[in-house]
Amino acid sequence: MTYSIIARCPNTGNFGAAIASYFPAVGAHSPAIQANVGIIATQGWVNPSLGIKGMRHLREGQTANETLNTLLHGDAGRELRQLAILDRFGNSAVYTGIENDEVKGHIIGKQYAILGNLLESREVLEGMEHAFESTAGRLEEKLLAALLEGDRLGGDRRGKQSAILKVEAIEGYPYVDFRVDDAEEPVLELEKIYRKNKHVLIDRYDEWIETIEAGIRLT
Repeated sequence: MTYSIIARCPNTGNFGAAIASYFPAVGAHSPAIQANVGIIATQGWVNPSLGIKGMRHLREGQTANETLNTLLHGDAGRELRQLAILDRFGNSAVYTGIENDEVKGHIIGKQYAILGNLLESREVLEGMEHAFESTAGRLEEKLLAALLEGDRLGGDRRGKQSAILKVEAIEGYPYVDFRVDDAEEPVLELEKIYRKNKHVLIDRYDEWIETIEAGIRLT
């Protein structure tokens, strides 16, 4: 009951995601993300433990595809799920279980993956891909553009309730982490929150990164 995009910025190595759903507080369950390791999105019949387990495999050196195969092998409910993984090298691996409700599917691109189920149409995924590819700027801008286009094209055909935009630059310190847990227009509300606060994030990005890294070195 969700549509999402996960991606890795080839310039910074940052991982990020944008997700929307007719389900409350979707950001409480997905994505799992760790700087310099990878990102995992689970949806359909969501299972947050797959993100936790998968991140461990990625830290141990498995590729995205190896991690996906490991998780699916141990998941009796895999046909009810969608699972997408990006590793530290930008490799993508995605699985859409056959028991997810139509319209369902996924798209794998260069250092990104787009997936959805119970969609208004296949155009939701295709529109998100075009928006992501054609939007210039920072990773969060590209992710938000993709989510907005998915919303414009109908998104989750059952309706709207929650959305999330998240980018992690340093482990444990999300650079962007905005959530809307329950709203009539969650994606538009998410954009409003981001636009209102993005100047603080962008203007102070380098200073913020340096401060965090210095604090990590001292501990």
